Amino acid sequence: MPEIRGPLRWLHGVFRLYCGLWHQLRATGYAPLPDSGPAILIANHTCGIDHVLLQANSRRLLGFMIAREYYDSPWLNRICSFIGCIPVNRDGRDLAAIRAGLRALGEGRVVPIFPEGMIVPESGRRLGPIRPGSAYLAIRAGVPVVPAYILGTPPTNEILESLTRPSRARLIFGTPIDLSDIPPNRAGEKAVQAEVSDRFHRALMQLQARAIAEEDGDGAFD
Repeated sequence: MPEIRGPLRWLHGVFRLYCGLWHQLRATGYAPLPDSGPAILIANHTCGIDHVLLQANSRRLLGFMIAREYYDSPWLNRICSFIGCIPVNRDGRDLAAIRAGLRALGEGRVVPIFPEGMIVPESGRRLGPIRPGSAYLAIRAGVPVVPAYILGTPPTNEILESLTRPSRARLIFGTPIDLSDIPPNRAGEKAVQAEVSDRFHRALMQLQARAIAEEDGDGAFD
């Protein structure tokens, strides 16, 4: 894991230990991201520990796009800045965040996005609407988009409660979403954004169905 070295390797180990012991996390292996180069990781957003769950199961460093109020909080700002997180305004019209995301991808980094744009605190049993900003970024960047689905997390939108409440979290990854038929210069077209958002939604819903079926049937998340 060349991107996760020094203090980050220690932190990554802490994340994996915390997720395994406190949230009994089971996952379908590591995120199928490219070994190097840019990529986007999209996932549903269930609670405040989603970032930790995803990073614990990624060999790449994840510089999340997170709500500005969390990025600016005194107890999160230092670590967010250290790992390259991107602050985002919740109004969905943050052009500076889009530009920062494109720069990060241009530098060969992985940018994870929660395309719902908000927490849906129902442990992954419901997926909210997909906002067009994630589609715009994916089209403009023209990089691989890997979907992931989170299930079984604490049903809360309070960060402290999500961190301290034990759970039986599950994480399932899918194959990259094909956007090769859409040229980057069409990123601004609303119909194209809607089509890509629909592809994201379908990919996440397919993963949700698999995750729920395996969880209800106590299937293998090994």
